Amino acid sequence: MTDVQPESILVQVTFAGDDGAPLTDVIRNQQDVLEVLDFALFLTHGDVVRWTNGGGRGQIRLARLDHGTPVTMDLELVMSGGLGLTHADALAGVTAAGTVLLTAAGSVRGDAAVDTPDRSARQTATDAEKHVVEAMERVAYDARGTDMAWRIREAEEQTVTSPEGTTGKGLRFVRAAGRLARRDGFDFRVE
Repeated sequence: MTDVQPESILVQVTFAGDDGAPLTDVIRNQQDVLEVLDFALFLTHGDVVRWTNGGGRGQIRLARLDHGTPVTMDLELVMSGGLGLTHADALAGVTAAGTVLLTAAGSVRGDAAVDTPDRSARQTATDAEKHVVEAMERVAYDARGTDMAWRIREAEEQTVTSPEGTTGKGLRFVRAAGRLARRDGFDFRVE
């Protein structure tokens, strides 16, 4: 993994490459990873603390991108002391998001072992999203009695699009995580 600042967290995401993928798919994969990390930082301290500390959550920096086989993304989460974001809390949020992703990916791989040829792409996507929600519920249950559990439950409730067209953070995460969980060779590591 890439060297990072001591107050940072490094996340490495890998998945099987697709040599024929158009640039829009490559960018969408990166956006999905960023959406998951944004959700992880939300789990760290939620919107109330964010607003109290001036609206920030820290920064997500792309430290390295290798679009080979496998695709490897190293992302650095930089803690910003003035924003109320502590390393330990951010690490807990990133770890929770990673657990959700890896649990969902394991379930998706289990589905693939018994996959039927008549399943549509939409059914496969819907099933992956259901696995993400189930994994969120498991992580929230394991964290019961903590702010982390409350934030996961809050995100689960934000699964609608507002009248202004804004998609809720829970729905954005579930969709992004569902797409990532379906990627062959998916892995999510935190350093």
